[in-house]
Amino acid sequence: MRALAAKRSRVVYRASGAVVIGLIFFLPVLYAVMIAFEQPAHFLRNPLAPPLHPAFGNFVLAWRAANLGEELLNTVLYSVVASATSTVLGLLIAFPLARRLIRRASAVYGALAAGLFLPFAIIPLFVEARFLHLYDNRIGYIILHVEPGLPLAVVLLTAFISSVPREMDEAAVLDGAGYLRYLVAVIVPLTWPALLISFLYGFLAVWNDIIGPVVFLVRPSLFPVTRGIYNFYGANQSEWTLLAAAIILASLPVVVLFIASQRQLMQSTIAGATKG
Repeated sequence: MRALAAKRSRVVYRASGAVVIGLIFFLPVLYAVMIAFEQPAHFLRNPLAPPLHPAFGNFVLAWRAANLGEELLNTVLYSVVASATSTVLGLLIAFPLARRLIRRASAVYGALAAGLFLPFAIIPLFVEARFLHLYDNRIGYIILHVEPGLPLAVVLLTAFISSVPREMDEAAVLDGAGYLRYLVAVIVPLTWPALLISFLYGFLAVWNDIIGPVVFLVRPSLFPVTRGIYNFYGANQSEWTLLAAAIILASLPVVVLFIASQRQLMQSTIAGATKG
């Protein structure tokens, strides 16, 4: 009886914890969705009441007013190219670190791992961008956003590559495989879980960045969606329903991406646990 009561208590505690976590994380999202469908007058009268007549036109108005079409295309370009670049560079850096092919590999690894805990250095990057002519252009903005995903890529890939037997390296040399060919044909398939996680982490970091666009971009044609919504909010501070609709529209691509990659993420997690 005591064991059954203890089991029931654990179930209750876990269920209660799940409910609390769900309320903390999902209630703000649901509230933002509710605001996006509100009529402005009804929302101002009673902000907590659900919409009586859903205003689907809020999304059309927000799309046009905030110029979300061009900004979403810019954001996809920045996020995909920057995260892909950081993932590829992470692989190229992680392999010699994992195999100790360079001097003081541990010190280099520690310096890169410290980047996981350091804040985004806006002021030095701003000075660097102006000096190297990376300010207010697409290529410069992408280069400046390679850094956020690079430390995690190096840390994850170094751990995965370290678990790959060195005998495979020797066999590849005997077969005449070149360095890059070996990385692409052997290391990439074996480290796919870490590559996927690194790419998604870098993608999300670039997509959600709001400080970088404000500092590094001036021309509206280059704005990502976060800078567009920031400007839209500044010009329409009382249009809460349109602002909520714009935020929902800007979040949908990321939600769709993570839903589409959920299966691969689960497989990556299982593969990483098995490898460990």
